[in-house]
Amino acid sequence: MKLTTILFTLVLLLAPGLASAQSPYTPVIKVNGVGITQFEIEQRARLLTALGLAESGDVMKQAEDELIDDQLRNFAARQMKLTVGDQEFQKGLEEYTARANLTPDEFYQELAKVGVYPETFNDFVRVGLLWRKVVIGKFQSKAFVSEAELDTAMELGTTVTGASLLLSEIVIPYTPETEAQVVELLNKVRSSIRNAQDFSDAALTYSAAPDRADGGKMDWMPATNLAPDVSKMLLNMAVGQVTPPIKITGAYAIFMLRGIRDNRAVAAKTIAYDYATLLLPGGRSQETLKLAHDIEARVDTCNDLLAEAQNFPENAWKRQTQPVAKVPRDIRAELENLDKFEISTKLTRGNGANLVVLMLCRRVNSISEGDREQVRQTLFSQRLEAFGNGYLQELRADAIITRK
Repeated sequence: MKLTTILFTLVLLLAPGLASAQSPYTPVIKVNGVGITQFEIEQRARLLTALGLAESGDVMKQAEDELIDDQLRNFAARQMKLTVGDQEFQKGLEEYTARANLTPDEFYQELAKVGVYPETFNDFVRVGLLWRKVVIGKFQSKAFVSEAELDTAMELGTTVTGASLLLSEIVIPYTPETEAQVVELLNKVRSSIRNAQDFSDAALTYSAAPDRADGGKMDWMPATNLAPDVSKMLLNMAVGQVTPPIKITGAYAIFMLRGIRDNRAVAAKTIAYDYATLLLPGGRSQETLKLAHDIEARVDTCNDLLAEAQNFPENAWKRQTQPVAKVPRDIRAELENLDKFEISTKLTRGNGANLVVLMLCRRVNSISEGDREQVRQTLFSQRLEAFGNGYLQELRADAIITRK
């Protein structure tokens, strides 16, 4: 047998094995049809480690998740026809490497020592710049900070206003006769849902809500708009999960969580509280509680509460500003949960003989008026970040992501 024939035979015998050996440059994940290779995942994992951005746990899984998000960011930028020019990129690159007191070339050299290619770092920087343009383009007007909001933020200190949820819903009305069947149907629908498209199709088929034609997609809403138990359930779920059937007025519903957005105020430390107390005789008797609620309904400010105090003995009223550490513990616990001019009627004094009407007049924090513009920029950046994170979760929920 000729040598060429032997070699050809060996190639045929080995071909199945050669074909099954996957190249590191073959896509292992696809996001809306765009591939991510094993090589890219390994490179991102090395980059994260080199930059000190690797989280505890599986850095390869973190790299996969970040690259999926990057493809979604690029997808959003393509939809908006946004690009990063050469000069923009070079400026962003220099700003990033300057944090380590290095030039881009010196930074590349350091990365090369741990096996990271320049293109890997370039892609990382470029998508960050691109995403910021996307977020500013979509949400700049919504993130605008008004003077009134800035005043409130500077008084709120470390208060957090809560979270907003992005949901899809399937709502089916019921009667006493059909209640069991509706719950059973929703449980079957829930068990069949694997992704956002499945939920959208099911909403179109079964839901009676007005948003059924849009796949049951709802707008962003504050978590506080929902019943406390439902809100708590959703805030503890992962994006993409679906609730069990929930009873609402005249119907049962299931919800898919498509995004969570943090609505933060401002990072400022409260150093003192300005608050007022009015003692009402009678403790927590029904009559005294009713009087307290009537007063609460009539007053809007601490000065209004002072006017009400004229109807009581002089020593029943007190307004003071105290450092946080010197505020009585029970009063401090209430003040921490109050917004400006809100009232608490949970406390008593004199071994329960007097009900305390407690109003927060203002928070005194470590931010001065001279820091006003810095607070504005902080709020604006935080809002942009929150909008961006919410939008990214929305993109991920709606994306077609496949793994080989």
